[in-house]
Amino acid sequence: MKVLKDKLVLGLGEWVRLNLLLLVCMVALRPLFFLEVYFRLGLEWRQLLTVLSGSFFDLFLVSRIFTFGLLPFLLVYCFFPKTAKGIFKGLIILYAVVSALLAEYYCNLTMPLDHVVLVYSLEELKTTLFASTTSVSLAQVLWFVLQVGMVVLFVKRGELGVRRGKWCWWVAGVLVMLVFIPYKRIIRNEKIYSSRTAFCLAVNQPSYSYIKITDYWRNEGGQRGEEDYSLSMAQLSAYQACHPEFEYDRPGYPFYRKATDPDVLSPFFGQTSDGLPPNLVFVIVESLGRRLTGVTDPQLSFTPFIDSLASTGLFWPNCFSTSERTFGVLPSIFASAPHGRYGFAAIEPMPRHHSLMLDLERNGYTTSFFYGGSSEFDHYDRFMEINQVNHVVIPDRMVTDSSQYYLLADNYRWGLDDDQLFDYARHFKQDNPDQRPHADIYLTLSTHEPFMVEQIEQYEEQVKAMVEQVPDLDKKERDNVLRNLNIYACYLYMDQSVRQLMDYYASQPDFANTVFVITGDHRMALVPTGIALRNYNVPLVLWSPLLKRSKTMGAVVSHLDITPSLNAWLHAQYEYAIDDHCHWLGTSFDTVSAYHNTRKLSFMRNNRDVIDYFSGTYYINKNTLILMDSSVIGFSIENEALLKQYQEELENFEAVSRFVVQHDVLIPGNQ
Repeated sequence: MKVLKDKLVLGLGEWVRLNLLLLVCMVALRPLFFLEVYFRLGLEWRQLLTVLSGSFFDLFLVSRIFTFGLLPFLLVYCFFPKTAKGIFKGLIILYAVVSALLAEYYCNLTMPLDHVVLVYSLEELKTTLFASTTSVSLAQVLWFVLQVGMVVLFVKRGELGVRRGKWCWWVAGVLVMLVFIPYKRIIRNEKIYSSRTAFCLAVNQPSYSYIKITDYWRNEGGQRGEEDYSLSMAQLSAYQACHPEFEYDRPGYPFYRKATDPDVLSPFFGQTSDGLPPNLVFVIVESLGRRLTGVTDPQLSFTPFIDSLASTGLFWPNCFSTSERTFGVLPSIFASAPHGRYGFAAIEPMPRHHSLMLDLERNGYTTSFFYGGSSEFDHYDRFMEINQVNHVVIPDRMVTDSSQYYLLADNYRWGLDDDQLFDYARHFKQDNPDQRPHADIYLTLSTHEPFMVEQIEQYEEQVKAMVEQVPDLDKKERDNVLRNLNIYACYLYMDQSVRQLMDYYASQPDFANTVFVITGDHRMALVPTGIALRNYNVPLVLWSPLLKRSKTMGAVVSHLDITPSLNAWLHAQYEYAIDDHCHWLGTSFDTVSAYHNTRKLSFMRNNRDVIDYFSGTYYINKNTLILMDSSVIGFSIENEALLKQYQEELENFEAVSRFVVQHDVLIPGNQ
């Protein structure tokens, strides 16, 4: 009995020392994580304190490992002491490997890994992973080796100099007591830091990923498609009461309303020369945010041609997408539709709905969609086919034997470079001439990871030259640009490709009767913005030879407003029929010059969480209330009553959105 007792005491001492070793390794990895993010993404040195302050997350995690692993360790230690120690040391090294990989993930997406891995299919995850890691740099390898190598060195050096005895009992007692602190609740809440960016820098990345993934799997991941979303009359009434500008008059169809959106575009546009509705050309640019470099007031622009269109056209710098990634852009722009639970286009079968394309088609338009990647990824092709688009043109399917194109399979790139897509579209349109009027939709790719285009070196040299031409350039902006030359080179390339596309349309006989709509699908995520709302801030430009004057509007609008605005204008000015009812979530553009917000916008993240809500002068980011201004930065305030009010508004919208999409009650059955 005494022998067993001695082994248990020795085992406890070893367990304390091994857990302290784990804690030391966790804390030692934090400065390395900061340095990697600092050099790759750009951080302020003061944020090192934020990263280090998160050591309490590490301590809480170790307390749980210590408490719940104590008995299994002692059982093995009593019979195989070296094996027990070896297994745990191996787990420490495994922790270092996982942490290094998660640090790489953070640097690629500027957020910790969460349940997004359960949202996409294996094929979609494979496409995303390889596109993000096509070109692994030496620096990335060195960071990985440095982090894992440091922990291996710590493990080989021993289990620290903590002597057995009373110290072991004290440390063991403290670690056990820490178990009673609600660690998971703290991570789920995210309110312990002033911003989500700070929280994501400080949190223990492996435990955050584990908690988010298991929470999702437990609540929804294992039963996707089997949920039964309900909707109370109180939630429905509360949602509709938040939108007194709409007339809801069809019980059972919560979004269905009278189509009373006013025509606000006629004062800016003249009539077409032939009296027919104008041609429409939509250019949706991958990752085109309002501020590419991440600084508040950038001095450099890498989209000079698009800027020139903004300065001579109608420009809304405070436009917002409704999703953090591309999956939401087509339903938002062309159907002003809700997300539902997983994104509108991802629902099988897709709910019956109205759309701009259907209205265009029945008013005599020929419609075309051009995309150079795998259209199945976010169900682009299915959305377009359901909406009766005449030509769904996916070149990578059609030119697989042509060496002049970079196809999706080559190096796991997403698809064609933009100028190659536009060139293919030009040839397609020449072989399939359109009648007036027509509508063309382009979705670009080249400003997406892995940021590789043909002859990228020459564009990188142009970026360097632009930096040198501004000697007083803000240091943060300069560092961001030089650190990410390939990214900004791709934006220059994309801008030039759009110029060439516009040159093609300018050469056509019906150019004078054409309206161009240019926006981004979401903001580029690889350069931190400091606030989640700016991830959705995209420019919106309307440009046309028909314009009578230009104007920059400071008012907030969203992608949801594009279809209602165009439909109202075309109906008012041309023989263009629309229904007397619609399900549009948006309404006509706000054309006020000064910044203000009359919209109520919810946003879906890449992991399909909806925790961001922008209403009037306030923005909520999960449990944080932010007072907004024209900088789209704002500052956090403490007002529990207001926070609760906006959280309830968001919850009511989400309840309506999920119910409507699941039960297919966006429009009445006979529509």
